Amino acid sequence: MQIQSTRRATVLSRAGFTLIEILAVILIIGILMTFLLPRIPAAIDAAKVTACKKNLQEINGGLIQYVSKFNTVPKESGVKFFACLISKKVFENNKFNADKLRCPAVDIGFLELSHIENAEDWFKTLDTVDGGYSSYAGRDIAHFPLKSYPGSGKEAVIADDNEGDGETGNHASTTVVLYASGDVGTFEIATEQEKGTIDAETNVIKVGPDSPIEELRKLSLD
Repeated sequence: MQIQSTRRATVLSRAGFTLIEILAVILIIGILMTFLLPRIPAAIDAAKVTACKKNLQEINGGLIQYVSKFNTVPKESGVKFFACLISKKVFENNKFNADKLRCPAVDIGFLELSHIENAEDWFKTLDTVDGGYSSYAGRDIAHFPLKSYPGSGKEAVIADDNEGDGETGNHASTTVVLYASGDVGTFEIATEQEKGTIDAETNVIKVGPDSPIEELRKLSLD
């Protein structure tokens, strides 16, 4: 009995952590946080870019349906180029589909939607649609018409509009682009800076007529 009591006391005395063990755990956690914390923003940004690519792939599918239904590419420019997917009833007019027509990285609070009360009204009438409805720029059909869709070559049709200061805009470092071929590509700020397309102080790639990138000049923010 005395031996069993001694063993039990020994086990109980080892049930907790020693001060050295606790300090070792804290040190390991600190080292892990040092390596992992700087990578969290990049991981979040990468997730937003992935979601944006998925949106543009969905729009690509809608444009293919539009051409199949009407035997022509959309004739409207800017946001109306892809808003017609809802107004022409290729997509059902609801919030789920309306959310496909904006970059998911942009807080809806930054968009000019305060005058819209019902999801069904968001893209209902093309006459009232403008750049404030979305965070994408659409093809400037008036100046750069498309002969067919899907097409070939690097003909940009939709991209992140990149309005904002680089923090309230679409993505901190990446511009996602849908081409008429149906491919989805990207432009990286770091890469364009290395190429000399933009200067080192620039934190956002302009889209539209003044863009430093030729493909993106064929898009309109209106």
